[in-house]
Amino acid sequence: MDDQDDSAENIDWQFWGSIVNSYDEVARRQPRLLTKKLMQGIPDAVRGTVWMLMCKAKNEDMENTYRALLTRDSSHEKAIIRDLDRTFPKHKHFADKGGPGQESLLHVIKAYSVWDTEVGYCQGIAFITGPLLLNMPDEEAFCVLVKLMNDYNFRELYTPNMIGLQLRLFQFERLLKDLFPAISKHFDTHDIKATMYASQWFMTVFAYRFPLEIVFRIMDMIFAQGLESIFRFAFALLKKNQDQILQLNDMQSLLDFLKTGLFDPYVDNVDALMQDAAAIKISKSKFDKLAVEHVEELRKNNPDLLSGDALRAENRRLAAALRKAEESYETLNREHIQLVKEHIEMRTLKERAAQKVEEHEITVEGLKSVLSSERREAEDQVKEEMDRLAQKNYKLTMKNEELQDTVDRVEGIVLAQNARLKELEAVVNTLRGN
Repeated sequence: MDDQDDSAENIDWQFWGSIVNSYDEVARRQPRLLTKKLMQGIPDAVRGTVWMLMCKAKNEDMENTYRALLTRDSSHEKAIIRDLDRTFPKHKHFADKGGPGQESLLHVIKAYSVWDTEVGYCQGIAFITGPLLLNMPDEEAFCVLVKLMNDYNFRELYTPNMIGLQLRLFQFERLLKDLFPAISKHFDTHDIKATMYASQWFMTVFAYRFPLEIVFRIMDMIFAQGLESIFRFAFALLKKNQDQILQLNDMQSLLDFLKTGLFDPYVDNVDALMQDAAAIKISKSKFDKLAVEHVEELRKNNPDLLSGDALRAENRRLAAALRKAEESYETLNREHIQLVKEHIEMRTLKERAAQKVEEHEITVEGLKSVLSSERREAEDQVKEEMDRLAQKNYKLTMKNEELQDTVDRVEGIVLAQNARLKELEAVVNTLRGN
């Protein structure tokens, strides 16, 4: 098989980078280049991202819905679990019973069975879910699955009456007759109906037989061109094997070959399959014309089916309205819970702030008390010191006065002694004169 070579020299990373950043703009301005690159294969590293961009599946609300759906019970869970081992038994990601691959497959399919109760579960859904899970997380795979079901009309393939599958098989047989009349006549000769071999092609996008690496390439084109691209791959397979088909002349041999051997020529050359499928030209108007003819045929042969389908369509509308109401309720409930949480957080913050204010006020009062106490102590100390100094000054003053009295007394004595000395000197002088 031609494995996609992701080496830098073989992949135009600049182009795929522009796709990841601005898919809508590139698709609008360079549609032919985009188709050419898609036919060459989306690089594995960005395939999941590009698929999501192509079908516009990125939706956070839907991802939240998926998580909510996982908490609900599904009446189909036992059937889903029973089929897990039989879906991709040879692929290492899904081979281990109860392993992460099977668990993801169970989660996404179970969630969808709860989401779309009319479809519920059909094993074919697992075959288109597996390739998604190998390229993106579970919640994104669920969003893309919903898009494929609704926007790409896969859903009608799996409804209980399979009205969409009946339409596709009707279109297939009519187109087979127009494009490859020899094969169509050969099938009619051996009573081979499209329901016997082509149903699986549409319901599993060939994943029941082709390696998943080839299925990825087929899905690249489905995301780009819609479910109708399955017709091109189917007719490319029939054209490639036409000679061998015409040589098989019994029903069982034909059916065995159509279910298995038909795929062998392309297993080692997927690029050839892409080119051969692109060469099959079927106009949209042709598909539309055949769809109208199919409705008219049903109206004649099975009017109750159309009536029942109309009722089911109304039920789907009501179910969708109910889901939307439930989603709105869940959204409002989440917003309410968030508001309550924010209110509690704000109230807690307010209480903490008030507590801190109170603590600060207590601290301030304490500081005031400390300051007041320290001030009084300081004033008392100053007063005590001043009293001590005043007492000391008083004592010094008194001592000074005493000293002054002593000095005055001594000076009086000295003056008296001087006067007495002078008198004695006078007496001495008088005596000497005599």
